[in-house]
Amino acid sequence: PPQPRQDRGRMPSKKRAALYHRVSTVDQDPAAARKELRAAAKRHGFRMALDIEETGSGASNSRPGLAELMQAAGRGRIDVVLVWKLDRFGRSALDLLANLRALEDAGVRFISITQGLDLRPDGDAMSRLMLTMLGAVAEFERALISERTRLGMAKARADGKPIGRPRSPRPSAAQVRRLRKRGVSWRELAAELGCTVWVARQTLAEKGAEKPPSKRPRNGGSRRV
Repeated sequence: PPQPRQDRGRMPSKKRAALYHRVSTVDQDPAAARKELRAAAKRHGFRMALDIEETGSGASNSRPGLAELMQAAGRGRIDVVLVWKLDRFGRSALDLLANLRALEDAGVRFISITQGLDLRPDGDAMSRLMLTMLGAVAEFERALISERTRLGMAKARADGKPIGRPRSPRPSAAQVRRLRKRGVSWRELAAELGCTVWVARQTLAEKGAEKPPSKRPRNGGSRRV
């Protein structure tokens, strides 16, 4: 029987690479780092698909460049991500691990030039080890955050400071009564006085002019009236 035709002359397609370089205020020579990223992509035989430079502190939540990169990974437009340093890809161990997991789920390889780190989505032994170690660091970081939060709340209680969402301002019964007499709905009244519907109704209930509400709504009093 005839054998299927094979295109022997066809070269395998090059992997599509995304370079991500976040420039911080302490970088001595950001141009050199970016040049090294491009050289690394060329050494690996990657084809340049994205070249993103992000400016700003890693503590900032606004990272449109990273968002663009992760979107490209999720849509299958890139095969590998190259960064200059591992810490440029996440604000914290938790953030870094989440980003790496997202790339792994998308089948995207990750390379950090400075650390010589190469995480492959096929789950080779070294990649699994590195992700396990990062997961342990992230869990430790999560525990530290939880402990700091608990200690902060305990100190606030000891100092007599309020904990949680600030209470809604309480209007006077006269203000509430005047608006109700004008036919203003409870929702409109609450918006005008800058309080919740529950607080407004409770204010009149304390004066005996309104049946007290059965319970405080969880959403701060946005019931329909």
